[in-house]
Amino acid sequence: MKREAGFTLLEMLVSLAVFSVALLIIMVTLFSVFNAQRKAIAIQNAQDNLRFAFEHMTKEIRVGRVFHCGISGTLTQPQDCPNGSTPSSFSFKNDVGQTVTYQVISNQLVKSSTASRPCDNSPPTLADCQKITAPEVVIVDRVAFYVDGSAAFDGKQDRVTIVLEGQVRDPRGIGTAELNLQTTVSKRSLVDQP
Repeated sequence: MKREAGFTLLEMLVSLAVFSVALLIIMVTLFSVFNAQRKAIAIQNAQDNLRFAFEHMTKEIRVGRVFHCGISGTLTQPQDCPNGSTPSSFSFKNDVGQTVTYQVISNQLVKSSTASRPCDNSPPTLADCQKITAPEVVIVDRVAFYVDGSAAFDGKQDRVTIVLEGQVRDPRGIGTAELNLQTTVSKRSLVDQP
């Protein structure tokens, strides 16, 4: 009697079960790598956005004049705050003569180009302000502006140090990444022009 070679039903079921378990493990691993990559890209994009915002601020501050730190006093008068401003606000005249203010409203870094600080309304409105950070960037921990040398005839070069501590939230809510940035900017000209 001749026996035909082949697989029994039991052997087929065992091999199908082993193959299914292996495929399941591979798919779970693949999806978790894919999700980790998407999270890393989202965090990288938000960090790039914040670095771009810092770069935009530093370029504008570098050619600015009449540096004013904090919310007290007149925005068009120089004011130092070597110990940081509380609440965090920094104003100056840009190269076209506009009074620009940077501050944090509703956990977002915003810029105003009007002399009246319209972002101070309660509740905060952003009608005359523009957000310069992405919604994923949440500035909750600390923002400080340190200004030194803005007083007239003090012989110092105007210098602004910006310190920012915040978080980048994953858009899907999987986690956060901490951000700690600091930059120091000195203006190009030594003499303030009216």
